[in-house]
Amino acid sequence: MTSKGASYNLIMDHEKEMKRKISNRESAKRSRMRRDQHMKELNDQMVYFAKKRDEMLSKMEGVAQEYAAMEMENMVLRSQKQELEKRLEYAKRVCGWCDGDGHVSMLPMGGFQEPWLRPWDQHQISNSLYPMSSTGNFHL
Repeated sequence: MTSKGASYNLIMDHEKEMKRKISNRESAKRSRMRRDQHMKELNDQMVYFAKKRDEMLSKMEGVAQEYAAMEMENMVLRSQKQELEKRLEYAKRVCGWCDGDGHVSMLPMGGFQEPWLRPWDQHQISNSLYPMSSTGNFHL
C-alpha cells in the first residue's frame, strides 16, 4: 500500500472510531434516560401505594371502631334482655298468685326480694335495681 492509501485507512479508522464513540455516548445517554424514567415511575408507584395503604388503614380503623361500638351495643342489649326476662318471670309468678276468679292466693311474698313487687318497702328501692327511666330507656 502506498502512503496515501495508508493515511486514507487511518482517516477511515479514525472516523469509524469517532462514530462508534458518538454512538456509544448516545446509547449511554438513552440508557440513562430510560433508567431515570424507570426510577421516576417506581417513585410514583411508591407514592401511589403508600397513599392506598394509608386509605386502607384509615378504613380498617373506622371499621374497627364501628365493630367496637356494635359490640358495646350488643352487650347493653343482652343485659336489657336478661333484665326483661327476669321481670317477665316475676310477673308470671305474680300472676300465678291469683286464682282463676281473680282473687289473690295466700302465697308468701317473703321469698321475693324485688322492690317492684313490694312497693310499700321504699327503703329497698334503689336506682341500681331500676335500670329503666321514666321514658322506658335503660341506663347502664
